[in-house]
Amino acid sequence: MVVFAFLGVPACAPEVRVDTSGHVGDGVLTVLVGDGPHRQILEYAAERTGSRLSIRIESAGADANRRVAHGTADAAYFQHIPAFEGRTAQDGITDLAILARVHVVPYGLYSRTYTSLDQIPHFGSVLVPSGQAPLARSLYLLQHARLLTLNKEFGGTSLADLTVTDANVMDSQRHLTITQADPEQFPEVIGAVDAVIMNPVTAQENGFAPATPLLREPAPRNPYTNVLVGRAGNAADPRLVTLARQLESPEVADYIDAEFAGSVIAANPRRIDPPVPTSPDTEPGEPAHRTPPPRP
Repeated sequence: MVVFAFLGVPACAPEVRVDTSGHVGDGVLTVLVGDGPHRQILEYAAERTGSRLSIRIESAGADANRRVAHGTADAAYFQHIPAFEGRTAQDGITDLAILARVHVVPYGLYSRTYTSLDQIPHFGSVLVPSGQAPLARSLYLLQHARLLTLNKEFGGTSLADLTVTDANVMDSQRHLTITQADPEQFPEVIGAVDAVIMNPVTAQENGFAPATPLLREPAPRNPYTNVLVGRAGNAADPRLVTLARQLESPEVADYIDAEFAGSVIAANPRRIDPPVPTSPDTEPGEPAHRTPPPRP
């Protein structure tokens, strides 16, 4: 049995600001980029191309995909796959394609009480971020930890894949109680649960080391991989091919490992995470059901 509870409502994400940098000239490749890791990774990859490529880096605003589709920019690197597919579908953009899969900001399973997955108790409690996408990612991570079983495998990007809920839970090996809360409430309730699922920023804000969760999302086939996109008809442009290969290179993977210490992981990792230990709890649990949410 998996019991679900809810606290509060999800918060809105802050607006991202990016400054313009780079140089302009004939044959320059214009790439629209997000702030933070996107820009750092792109700048590192661009430096590695040396004289082979001249890149102008500009801020990726809300119209970034349209700009690429309309030809006023060559590529964009600021969004994960579901965001890319959702935005382009909403805007009626059909001629963009994924050119490179670069990095993941992974959800992790953390605990202040336990040091291994095997220690999480039967009828234990797990705190997860509120919202449709965070719940889905949390459930897939618990399945990766072999603490429950879904009727879907991790990796799909269809709406059904990205919106799994307790209705998709087939078995619960530990009969977990899963409580959803706004991450801003985590400091108030995190001490009352056995484990918590968070992104790296929330983990750090709550005193955890983002690089050392009990388990984190796998990088290969992760549907939340951040991608470089461009016009499908330009996919063979040698400049874009050079940049895409560099972004997916082992050297960039090593840079991501060293620079971000687990808060960002390469979509094409040099090192694969060790397999999850086989859980001693092999007996199937009961189908999930939802209980009324408690008052915040």
